[in-house]
Amino acid sequence: FELLPFPNVGQGFNRMGYDFTKEKINPQLGARGRNYGYLEMEDIHYYEVPTPLTELFFKTTYDQGQLLDALISVNTSPNLNITVAHKGLRSLGNYINSKTNATNLRFSAQYKNYNERYKLRSHIVAQKLTTQENGGIDSLSVYFFEKAIDELEYDGFLDRARLVTNVEAQNVIQGKRYFISQSYKLLPTIKDSLKYNLNVGYDLTYETKNHFFSQNKSNNFLGENLITTSSGDFVSEIINDVHKLRSFDQKLYVKYNLGLIGLIDFGLKFNNWNYFKENNLLDEDAFQNIQSLKINQQTLIAGWGKSIFGYNLKLNLQKSFKEEFGNSVIDFNLNKLFDNLITLNASFSYRTESPNFNFYLFRSSYEDYNWYNDDWLSQKSSSIIAEIGHPKWGALSLKYEGIDDYLFFKDVTPSDQINKMIKVSPTQSKNRINYLKTRFFQHLKLWKLGLINTIQYQKVNTVSNETNFNALNVPKWITRSTLMLETFLFKKALFIQAGGTFQYFSKYYADQYHPILGEFASQNHTKIGDFPRIDFFLNAKIQKTRLFLKYEHINSDRTGYNYYSAPFVPYRDGSIRFGLVWNMFQ
Repeated sequence: FELLPFPNVGQGFNRMGYDFTKEKINPQLGARGRNYGYLEMEDIHYYEVPTPLTELFFKTTYDQGQLLDALISVNTSPNLNITVAHKGLRSLGNYINSKTNATNLRFSAQYKNYNERYKLRSHIVAQKLTTQENGGIDSLSVYFFEKAIDELEYDGFLDRARLVTNVEAQNVIQGKRYFISQSYKLLPTIKDSLKYNLNVGYDLTYETKNHFFSQNKSNNFLGENLITTSSGDFVSEIINDVHKLRSFDQKLYVKYNLGLIGLIDFGLKFNNWNYFKENNLLDEDAFQNIQSLKINQQTLIAGWGKSIFGYNLKLNLQKSFKEEFGNSVIDFNLNKLFDNLITLNASFSYRTESPNFNFYLFRSSYEDYNWYNDDWLSQKSSSIIAEIGHPKWGALSLKYEGIDDYLFFKDVTPSDQINKMIKVSPTQSKNRINYLKTRFFQHLKLWKLGLINTIQYQKVNTVSNETNFNALNVPKWITRSTLMLETFLFKKALFIQAGGTFQYFSKYYADQYHPILGEFASQNHTKIGDFPRIDFFLNAKIQKTRLFLKYEHINSDRTGYNYYSAPFVPYRDGSIRFGLVWNMFQ
């Protein structure tokens, strides 16, 4: 709902809203704009199936390609499950230099002994996401994109390959992860020998993650090339920036049920990170020989949970031993389901977190993208969330977040060079940011008709001390409404769902994407938005096969060519896509 897709599948999304309570607490490699489609720990599923499960997902893309995800899960015995899955993507795209390729291979296993006291979960994931970079369309192509049909009465530029783009480059995110989790139950209760008060566990994760940016020829749009010898002689225009992160994480924990007091847990996490650049063409003496960061961190975690008079209470605490690359969390949540089906949820959270590694250290063949900063302050955010809901009448939520020392990439391109070049810099805001968000969701049903509405209002208020630059930008309004018909046909052998979806967001200073960093940068010079998006869809289910067809952005040629996903990056034109989900046996 808060993500705005780029023109090609697998290119990523721009953000129209934020939830700082769900951001990763530990420092990451960076290149966050290229991580959509990268499978994290929480994206790996574990299964327990009495009969083998096989699922095949297929969906068309944009010109010369497809998206395919195949999974098979088998229980070799009641206690052991093995799952193998592979996801592949290729899409040429409609614009020059926008091809995407991706592969995600995953193996997962789950085991428990006969009395379920010992449990083991493990997975191995290997993935590679490749994206061609074009930096958006240039200034003249922006004019042809928006005005050619109206002012020139020429529709040749509807062939998007005719539009000139700013960059010809490639970005790659590559990673492997090995994970194993074990737990064992101790101290059975007196009343029931199948229940245990004490649970001890150990988790181990090793992950390698690499970010590659390559270019056959340097481009003035990105700045000046810095590949020279120690004597200053120019060597090559080939760009090959490589940054790598090696993470080795361990977690020991104990969970104990104290009955009337509740369930408490304690744990200790050990993190070992090795972040380094790999590029032999750069002169290391020019950067004080700082080419890597090796960090060890320990973190204490604690939690408590209890149900009192139907109110479920949960408290989580976390604190790192060292301030450098450290973090801390205080999170309290309360929820209750009343007899009249009204649900109430309230929470408070306070977090401090360190920047990602590319804020501290980055090395590039481009002159403007070489830095080492070790004086960042931890970003601090406090959140208050309240939500009330009913299955029939809908759900209303209100969230306030206050952010101090906000970390972001800032667009510092000179005003007379907008869309002629791009220059960004890692920045920490000295202003407090107040972020208010309220959302209403409702799903109404009448006969065979359904109406699903979501509307969100947001406001950002920056308490300015030095500058008028707005670091956090979101649209004030985001809406999405879906009207659909659902019915069974042919003696309930066929289920169909057909309808349309309307989406809209108001104008705002959307973040601009930067190819070298693979990051989105805050900017205050170009607004996008204020265009409707209408999709039509048809879904059908026949036995174990689900078919779907979608006409995306059907109004693209009727409401004006002023739609963008980011500054100078057009949103998707009208297109028809279809696919299926097939459970061959289940």
